Amino acid sequence: MADERLVEMLKRSVKDFGVWRDNVRHDSAEIDLSGADFSNCHLEGARLSGVNLHRADLRGACLKSAALEDADLVAANLIGADLCGATLGGACISGADFSSANLTGVEFRGVEGIETACFCGATIEPKAQRVILAAIAESMRDPK
Repeated sequence: MADERLVEMLKRSVKDFGVWRDNVRHDSAEIDLSGADFSNCHLEGARLSGVNLHRADLRGACLKSAALEDADLVAANLIGADLCGATLGGACISGADFSSANLTGVEFRGVEGIETACFCGATIEPKAQRVILAAIAESMRDPK
């Protein structure tokens, strides 16, 4: 369950959340924002690498240039979110819903669970589309 103190800090100020991360010794995996409601929040440039955002509600959120490397985005709701220029390397996005999201400039190499994420109506550049399609094709060849 999400740490409500951290949820409120991030909603209030991306900058304050970043300062907190810089000054507190912790393992990124211990930052639990799972299930939190960040719908329509302005989180541009947020440093969320390694953070647990499992089942988080990020509908319509502005995540431009956000750092989401190695984050747990399993079953997260990102419908209509703006992730333009966000970094996702190593993130797990199994079952995440990116429908109608802006994914311009997002790099999908090294992302886990891409074959089960939903990209219906999302804005995706051709290079990223090829990575997504290759991951889906690979999962169909090698069922686990």
